[in-house]
Amino acid sequence: MIKSIIFDLGNVLIEFNPWNFVDKNILPEDREEVFHMIFGRKEWLELDRGTLSYDEAVKFFATRFPQYEGQIRKFFEDRIIECLNPIEENIKLVKLLKEKGYKLYILSNFHYPAYENVSKKWDFFRLFDGQVISSHVNLLKPEKEIYEEILGKYKLAGGETLFIDDSYLNIEAGKKFGLNTIHLENYRELKKILEEMSLI
Repeated sequence: MIKSIIFDLGNVLIEFNPWNFVDKNILPEDREEVFHMIFGRKEWLELDRGTLSYDEAVKFFATRFPQYEGQIRKFFEDRIIECLNPIEENIKLVKLLKEKGYKLYILSNFHYPAYENVSKKWDFFRLFDGQVISSHVNLLKPEKEIYEEILGKYKLAGGETLFIDDSYLNIEAGKKFGLNTIHLENYRELKKILEEMSLI
């Protein structure tokens, strides 16, 4: 019997579209390279892990594209929020699950400053009973230690807990702890899946 539900954020409850920044701020001939430099390298994961600061990231990326230093700095200072949008239809499901009495948690790979920003900006974060954020604990999904962290911190039993994530690797890691899982490949499918599981 499911008593608790752990949600990933990206592509489950929050849509992340970094092309919004790239298309508005980078010349067409440089967009592909700048996009992959910022969002496709290990430095982005280090930001998620909390072992690289935004200031350090700006300095690193600016050495590769000095002509865009101002735009890159602005992105990390206050424009990253422009690339993030709540997925409203799934936020409504979170509210419904809360009303039905489920304990709700967040387990997400997320930059520290960005998480602090959105968690204060959007009211739906108040629906959750707890969270483990990668940059707060210097761990990343699918590392086993981050699952141990959330299960231990909130005393969650694997068989009574549902884990929802868009990443196959993260879901497979969760299964090793006995978690019930939803591999959410399309966030628009969440309502249908929860209905099929008789959770809503």
